[in-house]
Amino acid sequence: MLSFVPRPVIRVAAVALLVYAFLLPNLVQPYTIRVAATILVFTVFATGLNLILGFTGLLSFGHAAMFGAGAYISARLMLDTGMPLALVILVAVGGSAVFGLLVGLTSWRVGGDYLALITLGVGQIFYLYLNNANEVTGGATGLPGIPAGTFFGWDLSSIENVYLFILVATLVATGFAWLIGRSFLGRSFLAIREDEVIARAHGINVPLTKVVVFGIGSGIAGLAGVLQVLLLGFVGPATFTVDQSILVVEIVLIGGMATTFGPLLGSVLVIGSTEYLRSLADYRSMIFGALIVLILLWKPGGLVQILGIGDTRAGRFRSPFSLFRRTGSRPAAVEPVAEPPAPRAVPEEVRS
Repeated sequence: MLSFVPRPVIRVAAVALLVYAFLLPNLVQPYTIRVAATILVFTVFATGLNLILGFTGLLSFGHAAMFGAGAYISARLMLDTGMPLALVILVAVGGSAVFGLLVGLTSWRVGGDYLALITLGVGQIFYLYLNNANEVTGGATGLPGIPAGTFFGWDLSSIENVYLFILVATLVATGFAWLIGRSFLGRSFLAIREDEVIARAHGINVPLTKVVVFGIGSGIAGLAGVLQVLLLGFVGPATFTVDQSILVVEIVLIGGMATTFGPLLGSVLVIGSTEYLRSLADYRSMIFGALIVLILLWKPGGLVQILGIGDTRAGRFRSPFSLFRRTGSRPAAVEPVAEPPAPRAVPEEVRS
């Protein structure tokens, strides 16, 4: 890894940025606060996919469905019941996790491209359901006027308080993913990503572990959906298209797979540039597509590897294109094998 930033500098900068993040509502305009909150929501969203894609190597194009499940479950509960927000979050996260477990069951028998296609289909079916189930989801118009409520007395009616709540939730989700990555379960994820046959040989139940990682990653995505509802006060199907699933894959790849801070760095670049570089919106897909190809070719650890920051011990950086690159030194020249000497002639007297 390219480590041109000394670790003491990284620690000081991280503390300074964290302090700045908590002071941000007092320093900037409401629009900037809303953009920062959106970046944090997508950080949580990408953190869930990072466990599935980055740690376990399972490509999912339906993660927006888990994101939407958490959003719609929380929206309906806040509109129709007087349930406390803390309980709403638990139910929404749990519902998204169960949804993810059901989708993860498909990985019991299939993987690779087939799993990616199945998750793509799940995402599209979920989007069509949101558009057509008018009585439950509000159809294409969505569900407006969702009350923010309070969280153990913490009033979330202002954008400043919502931002701070989302910031705390992001820290909790990132810390939880960090603990998972360094546990036996996280090492099992990495073992499956590297080689499923060897993982089985070491006693890892590969199919069950895949289902579990889908459940955990989907639960975290469901939390992001709840945060999105608190931020917007509205939920609609346009937020949970297949394009959103592809967007979060971009965030994970650009930020750095199987890293702690990759989802945050990827969200800052992708979401931040989307908000502040709207003049380049027509070229966005081309720019990020080229960036992903360059990262996969030379720096598969993403921005974390490029900047040399964060803890990247979670696994080796591997590029899908590494087989086409020549690495290492040239093999030593092989010395030609000397021919054995010809047998000497036997004297005449011996032959006789």
